[in-house]
Amino acid sequence: MGALEAFVRAFDSSGAYAAAEPAWCAQARHQAREDLLRSGLPTRHTEDWKYTSLRALDAIDLATTAPTALLDGEALRDAGALLVGDGPRLVFVDGAFDAELSHLSDLPPGVSLAPWGAGLSHNATASGAVLDAAARGGAFEAINRLFARDGMALELADGVCLAAPVVVIALQTRAGASHLRHVLRLGQGSWARVIEQHIGLAQMVPYLSTSVTRAELARGATLAHVRLQDESGAAVHVSQLHVAQGRDSRLDARLLVVGARLSRQEFHIAHEAPGCHTDLRGASVLAGEQHGDVHMCIEHRHPRSTSRTDVRGVFDDASHGVFTGRVNVHPGAQKTDAGMINRNLLLSPRAEADTRPQLQIDADDVLCSHGATVGQLDAEALFYLQSRGIAAPLARALLVQAFVAQALPDIGWEPLRAQVRTRLAARRGLAIEASEVSA
Repeated sequence: MGALEAFVRAFDSSGAYAAAEPAWCAQARHQAREDLLRSGLPTRHTEDWKYTSLRALDAIDLATTAPTALLDGEALRDAGALLVGDGPRLVFVDGAFDAELSHLSDLPPGVSLAPWGAGLSHNATASGAVLDAAARGGAFEAINRLFARDGMALELADGVCLAAPVVVIALQTRAGASHLRHVLRLGQGSWARVIEQHIGLAQMVPYLSTSVTRAELARGATLAHVRLQDESGAAVHVSQLHVAQGRDSRLDARLLVVGARLSRQEFHIAHEAPGCHTDLRGASVLAGEQHGDVHMCIEHRHPRSTSRTDVRGVFDDASHGVFTGRVNVHPGAQKTDAGMINRNLLLSPRAEADTRPQLQIDADDVLCSHGATVGQLDAEALFYLQSRGIAAPLARALLVQAFVAQALPDIGWEPLRAQVRTRLAARRGLAIEASEVSA
């Protein structure tokens, strides 16, 4: 049985959805089922999946009913979860909201934040908005819509600035699959930082994790969105971020990928009014036989919008990185200023990187550029550091971290910066001690 048939059978054989959910919700899920059957799963013959195979899905039992591990705060910290301060935090374990590990009190006026799954049976407006298929993202968006039972719903009133970041922790403890779906609505002139952290405890057990986040930014709103993906080594992870930007709104998106056997990160950004700005920066640091795919599309639909994209990859052993970036400048989107760059560093002769930055320009008064590089560590820079008494492994780590840091220049919150340093240090001896540098 193929993966597509396994998804459909897993849905059809589960009576939980039909029994617990209202009719409108069941209808939304059955529409997702039809969308999935119509599109099918992508293959290597699908242009946007040309360099990524989904054969890893064959090893996953999508219908498993293994029990969820019991966790406390200490176990969560040991797993590397970002548990800092008393700010708002939502923890989802195996795709379900965990109230004991979460913190949702002391929210300022004008902020609505809750797990939408908790009110699924009686809050049709909130839950329906989350399951709305307005932002189509192909087969995996349909899979997520088909199975997602929980996630975050965040809404900010006009002019509200949420000082503390909203931390969303998705933790997988068992085999099978989990699916989360989030919706964000930022009112005029509002500001929020949202951090999504994906962690896996089932180190050698195959599982699938999907996450879809939809954000609507009103005029002058700013969203800082960060995703840290550190799933276990046998996992398949697919995340999507869909953003509709209003006039003069700003999106700052940051991405760090270090986990999963197979991962795909998608960004679908639409400038729906003049004056939008998008800044996308990210890095993938992979080793072993990991495969990481970053796919992004920015739609410039109106005049005077800007976008900057800087995505970097560091690939060791037999790992494989894929980047597909597309900037579409639509007719009438004059004065668009867009730049896209993808840089890749291969640390092993067996490592591989495929990169495809693309521009589609249908306006004549624009400033657009794109480019890509694939190479090795600079031998002269490595020699220079060693000539100053720095051991070869440390010199290598310094150069790699400097390369990654240029794609993540300021992630904006010290606990988050510390977490990024920790995640990078766990990758193939990239830890750097101050005593080593000064020696």
